[in-house]
Amino acid sequence: MSARGRLALVGPVRPYRGGIAQYNTELRRALAPLCDLHAISFRRQYPAWLYPGKSDREPGPGELAEPQVDYVLDALNPFTCISAARAIAARGCDLAVIHYWTLFWAPGFALMARMLRKRGVPVAFVCHNLADHDSGLVKHAVSWRLLAQADAYLVQSNAHAGALRRKFPGKPVTVHPHPTHVRFPEVTQPLPRRGRLELLFFGFIRPYKGLDTLIAALARLNDAEVHLTVVGEPWCPAEQLRAEVQASGAPNVELHLDYVDDAAAARFFTRADVVVLPYRADTSSAVAAVAYHYDKPILATRVEGLSDVVEDGRTGFLVERESPEQLAACLKGLTRDRLVAMHDAVRSFKTRFTWDSLAGAMLGLSRQLHAVDTSERGTN
Repeated sequence: MSARGRLALVGPVRPYRGGIAQYNTELRRALAPLCDLHAISFRRQYPAWLYPGKSDREPGPGELAEPQVDYVLDALNPFTCISAARAIAARGCDLAVIHYWTLFWAPGFALMARMLRKRGVPVAFVCHNLADHDSGLVKHAVSWRLLAQADAYLVQSNAHAGALRRKFPGKPVTVHPHPTHVRFPEVTQPLPRRGRLELLFFGFIRPYKGLDTLIAALARLNDAEVHLTVVGEPWCPAEQLRAEVQASGAPNVELHLDYVDDAAAARFFTRADVVVLPYRADTSSAVAAVAYHYDKPILATRVEGLSDVVEDGRTGFLVERESPEQLAACLKGLTRDRLVAMHDAVRSFKTRFTWDSLAGAMLGLSRQLHAVDTSERGTN
């Protein structure tokens, strides 16, 4: 292993949108001063038919791209995975860190991992999901076959860590919750708060995120002093979603069904009293990391990943998934003053998990793998 550490980092970064790209961009920036880093991203992340939003890239000029990143991977050219693996091996990297989040890219990344391991480069998967949300038994089985190609894993929830340790005993698994995002700006012209509570649902709108459960809870609550702002691109026709919200009878639902830039996002988070994550599926959440950046408590469902980062009664509240009744009951009892009083606990919690500590965990995995390799060579 080189004295300073030589790592490869494979996954989307800016100008790509979404939580994985934001995560990997921050991780790249934290790792760059600590090691010799070879970052590889996408020239084309998805074919157009697979991505239902308007674009998978941030709006703006080309300088949004990250410096010192090779944008070479192409969704329609699997040979780019092969050439990327060869480039990593040629640089003599001590560890290749590959993001694992969707079955679409998993076969190419598993191929890269297999090639690298044959060339003596250990591989760690950063597992944002162990299988696609809403996937069936066949996709889960395929995901496990592909996950087996790594030497080590970094996950964001204890549930995912336990599943990997049971499936791959002996392989190192590190747990590090999603750090708080730091790149979002401060607000100079805040939006005025309305009523007694301002709720925010933010991010891509997909079935597993449970917006329909939240809307049903608001219809049940029927409180004209509670306002919900929904911000994000829906993975269904926007007019269909608008019609469903109107038909629900839920009052005071403000819809912004489009991607918003960081400045606009900052204004919505700053106005919110609480950020609501009514997810159905076990998952980590980049939205939770942004909420904590703005010192906002979180109202979430009791799913693995979210229950690891929401301390019930301290940094937020947890209710059972798919329960409009529990959501409505929790909202009925909340006050703005009570939520403001939780800000100190949120600030304390978010200092425990930073991008620097995540980068340190990555380097620790590299040292651990090389220590095991050296030990095995010594016994042969």
